[in-house]
Amino acid sequence: MLGIYVRAENDDTPRRARPCRRHERQNDGKVVVGGPRVGRMKRLVGLLVTLVVLVAVAVVADRVAVRAAERGAVTAFEQQADDVSGAQIDITGFPFLTQLVRGSLTHVTGSADSASFGGYAISDLQVEADGVSTSEPYRIASGTASGVIAAESLQQVVAEQSGLDVDVTATGGVLSLGFELLGTTITVDVTPRVSGPAELAVDVVAVRTGLGTISVDDLPSGLSGALSDLRVPLDLPDGVALDSVSAVEDGVRVAVTGTDVVATDLVAS
Repeated sequence: MLGIYVRAENDDTPRRARPCRRHERQNDGKVVVGGPRVGRMKRLVGLLVTLVVLVAVAVVADRVAVRAAERGAVTAFEQQADDVSGAQIDITGFPFLTQLVRGSLTHVTGSADSASFGGYAISDLQVEADGVSTSEPYRIASGTASGVIAAESLQQVVAEQSGLDVDVTATGGVLSLGFELLGTTITVDVTPRVSGPAELAVDVVAVRTGLGTISVDDLPSGLSGALSDLRVPLDLPDGVALDSVSAVEDGVRVAVTGTDVVATDLVAS
């Protein structure tokens, strides 16, 4: 049966109080919004915002510091090397300030449009270095570097060794040595190769005259020997060795590798 309860007018039995619900009006007419849970959420959001701001500030400070260090390194490089243009140094890895405190930079890359080292004009210089100390003597644990030695720089070395007024050009992966002999223009095509840790040599590919191609042995013996034994010494610092060479447009690309190298020795070489 369905039970029906009717409260008598004079029934003093208290009614069961109902809990106040969210957004429900209390007896005083005010609306209660939220509660303890909403308050905790607000504090959590505030904490997260604060953490994000602090991280952003730390990142900005770190990036500012690394950019300042990179500019300082470029300035030092420009002061110590000759004829530097388009130099750029990038310190990778994050955070930089932690690396600085540790005293060693994980990885550094560098480049320059042109610079001069040991009397050679170098273009398209590219450097990769690992484990670079942040205090003197600024040692590099390991690294590689490459650049193009200008044909004009090689021309001077070849002229000194051959005794000829020679013109050196580079096209199509071949070096060409042009000179006059008994009123005839001679062009000797050679390819470079690594002949030692700090020396490159050339192999004669062809000897061309106005009448056609001849053998290098057909040249006078003194000249033939000089052209067949051309050497280009490179003044490399301790720990650095010649890795590869190849003829490219306008010169010879040289690649070197190094371990436990003093950075200032690289610039001074």
